[in-house]
Amino acid sequence: MGNIRDTGACGMTGENADASPRSDPQVSHAEFLACRRFESLDGLRALSILAVIWHHTAATAFGGGLLAYMGTEGVTLFFAISGFLITTLLLRERHRTGLIDLRAFYVRRALRIFPLYYAVLMVYLVLVVVLERNSAVGGQFFRNLPYFLTYTSNWFVPLDGRVIFYFAWSLAAEEQFYLVWPALMNRLKTGARALVVIAAVTAVLIGIESLPVSDPFFRF
Repeated sequence: MGNIRDTGACGMTGENADASPRSDPQVSHAEFLACRRFESLDGLRALSILAVIWHHTAATAFGGGLLAYMGTEGVTLFFAISGFLITTLLLRERHRTGLIDLRAFYVRRALRIFPLYYAVLMVYLVLVVVLERNSAVGGQFFRNLPYFLTYTSNWFVPLDGRVIFYFAWSLAAEEQFYLVWPALMNRLKTGARALVVIAAVTAVLIGIESLPVSDPFFRF
C-alpha cells in the first residue's frame, strides 16, 4: 500500500502518488487519518463557487426564474464542506490528545480569516467614504459597520436592496459555527450525545428556515 506522500492527498499513495490516483478506491482508516487534503472536495468547492456566480449573473442576464436563483444552494454546499472538514480535524485532534485545544483552534482560525477580512473591509470603508459618503447606501453601510466588525451581520443587517458589503453574512455564519462547534464537541464525548444534539439543532434550524419571514434575525 505504501505511505501517504507529503502532499497528504486522499486517494494518492506510493511512489507515483503525484502522477495518478491509486487503482484501489478503498482507503484504510490509517490512510484517512493521514490525509490533509480531500481532492474530491475540490470539485465540490468548484461547483459551489460556480453556483454562486450563476446566481449573481443569471438573474440579470436571463431574466431570473427558478433556475437562476437555485444558485444559492452553492453557499449551502460550501457550508457543508466546511463543516465536514472542520469536524474531521477536530475529531482527529480529540482522538490523538483526548481533548480539543480551543485556544489553539481559535488562534488558527483568526490568523487564517481575520487579516484578509478586515483588510477588505478597510478597502470598502475607504471606497464608501470617497464614493458613497453622502448617499443612502453609504449611510446604511456606516450604520451596519459595527455588525460587519463583529461578524454579526447575518443577524442584524437586512439584505433587501443594495447593501454594501452584504456578502459578509456568510462569513459571519461561518465564524459563529467556529465559535460554538469546537466547544460543543469537547462536551460531547460520546457518539449518542452528539447525534441527539445534532438532530435537535438540525430540527430547530429547519423550523427557523421554514418561517415565512425575511427578517435576518430569523434567517441564516
